[in-house]
Amino acid sequence: MCAVSTLANASSEDISELPLLDMNDRTTQVLGKVFWNLMNHWNIHSKDQALLLGVKYHATKLKEWEKKNIIPQDPDKFRRVGNLAGIHKNLRILFPYNRRAVYDFMTTPQEMLFGGKSPLQIIQEGGEINSYATIAAIRRRLDQLRT
Repeated sequence: MCAVSTLANASSEDISELPLLDMNDRTTQVLGKVFWNLMNHWNIHSKDQALLLGVKYHATKLKEWEKKNIIPQDPDKFRRVGNLAGIHKNLRILFPYNRRAVYDFMTTPQEMLFGGKSPLQIIQEGGEINSYATIAAIRRRLDQLRT
């Protein structure tokens, strides 16, 4: 089975755990569509989009990727999108009847989970170097909440 059909049949939890994805145009488009849909649903601004994706901020390049619905062909970027999709999946399970809670979660202060900071603030504070680990930790925290 090719990586793209594996990806198409995988849950968001499975995406970040796949050891090797074919780094091709189809995979880039599938994960790109996931990423840009999440950024639009979550209302994330371009500088923070770059941080979440793990790239240097370049407004023109981000707009180009968004227009094409792609992300860079890089295993790190694929895993980041997998974790972001996992966060969204967990939120949809935790708040099945409240889309506003799902879409606002990343930018809304979370007293019980993050000491009154939003998940995005936590990621921003960790900076570019720690953004992947912080995204993964937020996802794990939500995994724990839903079990």
